[in-house]
Amino acid sequence: MAVSLIGTRLLILWLTRLRLGQPIRDDGPEGHMTKAGTPTMGGLAIVGGAFLGYVLSDLYRGIYTRTGIFVMLAIVSGGVVGLMDDWIKVVRERNLGLNKRAKMLGLLAVAVTFAMLMLEYAPTHTTLSFTRFDQPGLELGAVLWSIWAVALIIGSANAVNLTDGL
Repeated sequence: MAVSLIGTRLLILWLTRLRLGQPIRDDGPEGHMTKAGTPTMGGLAIVGGAFLGYVLSDLYRGIYTRTGIFVMLAIVSGGVVGLMDDWIKVVRERNLGLNKRAKMLGLLAVAVTFAMLMLEYAPTHTTLSFTRFDQPGLELGAVLWSIWAVALIIGSANAVNLTDGL
């Protein structure tokens, strides 16, 4: 988390220096005009911090697992979708990056791939329990667990996008 906090500040300074900021539509709400030039691509620091944290944890304690690698792959892949969205905004100097369909298809591809990898190559418990997986819970099975995982990943990514846009 410290890497993300420090990295975010350094990234903001660097992006500001490069003038890589958020374009705002002229026909948008008046209140949004104050956001013009706000540095974008902040997800680089968050994804980079998560990735570096995982790598450092392995160097310190040797914790690489297939599950952890698949989670990091999903985080980085979701970050790539966000980076593409922000990159289009900056390079084309338009407020609209990826269209909704492309963004959702990208996130859907990330989420479905994650669910498939987890079920096929990692020790995945498909029981839904709100305490621990070894406690009694609702057995979802592979299909319902996959739908649940996809919904959580896409919902979380969109929650981040929503709060980022406020």
